[in-house]
Amino acid sequence: MNRVELSSRIRDWLQLREHEAIDLVRELVRIPSVNHPPNGNEAACQLFFAEWLKGEGAEVRMYDLAEVPGLTDHPAYMAGRNYEGRPNISAAFRGEGKGRSLLFSGHMDTVYEGTEPWTDGPFEGTVRDGKLFGRGAYDMKGGLAAACMAVRCLRELDVRLAGDVYIESVVDEEHGGANGTLAARLSGLAPADMAVVPEPTNLAVCPAHLGGGIWKASFEGRSGIAFAGEELVSALEATIQFAHLLKAFERHLNALVSPPRWWAHGRSLGVSLLSIVSGDTTRELQEKVPATGELKFWIEGYPGMTGEGILEELWRFFDAEAHRYPPLAACRPVIVPLIRYLSASEMPPGEATEQFLASVKRAGERAGQEQTEPMRGTPFACDGFLFNLHSGTPALILGPSGANAHAADEYLDLPSYMRLIGWYAELMLDWCGLAGEEASHDDSSGD
Repeated sequence: MNRVELSSRIRDWLQLREHEAIDLVRELVRIPSVNHPPNGNEAACQLFFAEWLKGEGAEVRMYDLAEVPGLTDHPAYMAGRNYEGRPNISAAFRGEGKGRSLLFSGHMDTVYEGTEPWTDGPFEGTVRDGKLFGRGAYDMKGGLAAACMAVRCLRELDVRLAGDVYIESVVDEEHGGANGTLAARLSGLAPADMAVVPEPTNLAVCPAHLGGGIWKASFEGRSGIAFAGEELVSALEATIQFAHLLKAFERHLNALVSPPRWWAHGRSLGVSLLSIVSGDTTRELQEKVPATGELKFWIEGYPGMTGEGILEELWRFFDAEAHRYPPLAACRPVIVPLIRYLSASEMPPGEATEQFLASVKRAGERAGQEQTEPMRGTPFACDGFLFNLHSGTPALILGPSGANAHAADEYLDLPSYMRLIGWYAELMLDWCGLAGEEASHDDSSGD
């Protein structure tokens, strides 16, 4: 069977199995797997996922992070999380042992459902108007499910690959975790030549991703009411002024740092204000100037930037500009990180990366996904740095379309999900090769 015929059969299979593909995402969404640092309840969903993979003929390993040698001593490990009852899943679909190998790595944990109202429940998996709604549908159970259905597609079409395909589901990626991903790299269970992280890129091919970190700025003033002329210092006013300074720092940072080529399309670095708390929040009525203030904020970075470097630049900017914000003169903040800094990263340059990106492009074209826009860096941070900076397996970010990640009414766009399944199936064929065929590792392999 030639490649043109095989691509046609893949497209036919997708039409016949659409309901099965949607059902898999719905089942994953209906099993809550919320990350509540330092704990998480991924176990039930991981168990379901492992059983599904076993049913597809995979070699499946479920393991605790504590089993992985060297994890807690690794410089990229973040302390302070509890991993009891939070297993990783690693699955291998064996080829004939001759081709290149490919890994699809996703996280099963999600952020919590939030306090905002949902049109439907966050764990219902409601399908409406070509969208599947639910926490984690878009970020990132849809991408994981697409990889699984791509494997099922090839198996049901009796296609055997030359190389191995691995699928892994890790815990604790959200909230700056990523120790699950680090454990997977150190475990050696998926020694793939290349990896795809199916985070939701809206079908954009992303060889690089942003980094970022969350910090907390705390303020202590002098509380009371000045009946006797006391000199009061409002921590609330200082907190608000620091918020304005942070937005000015955003402009400063983008003027200081030139975007790398993957963000040349215009995506600048963001500084986001996450929360402000001041005074006694247990009382409806406040009768004095608040003595305390707290602001949590997120700052993004490009590859090569560090959390320490960003904070040093923030302090330089603060010292140079604080005179423009008078309350800060009497109420200097104390700033501490709340999570590890998630490093930005990109696939390492070289022949292997170029061959893989060419394979991704060919596979997309065969799946009917023409690349009308150039490859780019993601607008978000993720765990890709643990591949590109701390392992021998480079990682590409490529996932489905949708919207409302980390918000109410999160949804997966189902047409994009089905296209992604076809794209992944074609990528497995192009990169891993067909069993029995002579391997072709150049960029010009034909149909």
